[in-house]
Amino acid sequence: MKFRHLIAAALPLALVVGCSSTGGSVEPHAATSTPVTADDSGQAGGAGADRAAPKREYLGIYMEGKYINKPAAQAKLWKQRVGRSPNIVKQFQAWYAPFPTAWAKQAVSVGAMPQIEWEPHGVGLIETIAAGGTDDYLVQYANAVKAFKKPVSISFAHEMNGFWYDWGTKNTKPKTFVKAWRHIVDIFNKQGAKNVKWLWTPNVIYPMPKVGLKQYYPGHKYVDWIGVIGYYRKKQKSSTFAYIFEPTIKKIKTFSKKPILLAETGVQTGPGRDKKIAELMAKVAQRKDIIGIIWFNMDKRKTEGADYRLEVNKSALKTFRSYTTKYPFGRP
Repeated sequence: MKFRHLIAAALPLALVVGCSSTGGSVEPHAATSTPVTADDSGQAGGAGADRAAPKREYLGIYMEGKYINKPAAQAKLWKQRVGRSPNIVKQFQAWYAPFPTAWAKQAVSVGAMPQIEWEPHGVGLIETIAAGGTDDYLVQYANAVKAFKKPVSISFAHEMNGFWYDWGTKNTKPKTFVKAWRHIVDIFNKQGAKNVKWLWTPNVIYPMPKVGLKQYYPGHKYVDWIGVIGYYRKKQKSSTFAYIFEPTIKKIKTFSKKPILLAETGVQTGPGRDKKIAELMAKVAQRKDIIGIIWFNMDKRKTEGADYRLEVNKSALKTFRSYTTKYPFGRP
């Protein structure tokens, strides 16, 4: 998420739902559930293999404040609030940080896949990675992932098609990003760390429509899932799924058929929030190509003037829960 790394810890998430409301909750309509299979072939160790990918397979969460990087507490709270425990939990890591084995074990213990956003902060670091200058660290990290044995999802240098990160369009050429990504996956495969779901995560294209996506794609053999990042914000031309996500998904489908996970999403508080949540969840529930979402339950008023926490509106939480309980978003 843009400017995420600049944010102070978000406000603690109270167990009691907030009192404000945007109006009556919106109930879901019926939809069928059928599986979809990734049909891209080719394999480079952990990435590229065909895998069954039932739609809405995943319901993920990211929280900061009191519950940051505490999967057990997040699972308990999420189950209480939305009727289902998350089966993906996210952590952001800076380059050179060790693999968080204890956190990953706790995530698995509550039925969640660990999902790591690996961030190469520092102008020029991604070039160093691509050239092999951090291989000692990479080997150590890969061996720790291998020793963990359970599935882990890893995304490297997310939102690479935006300008706001050190590895973004202002500082990094697409070919350098691709070279770094492939180098990382090759190191993991060489070490036998094949328990990774490699998640390629561009930002939705509407803020920078002239930046091509295909040039940043490492290739089918190096990617397992596509992790689209997008939010319903007030300062947008349109707050609809068709405007926020559809153009990006259409472009991606011209060069990849990998399963899509909405790797970061949320709906900002304000007028019409319930309807926007309902539209988001209904679209995901209806589509065969989207395997789930990771909701960013964060207070970002200080940096973006936005609050994505569900619990601040009783009706918003009720609307979200009506979809997660009616449809198979994640596991019960």
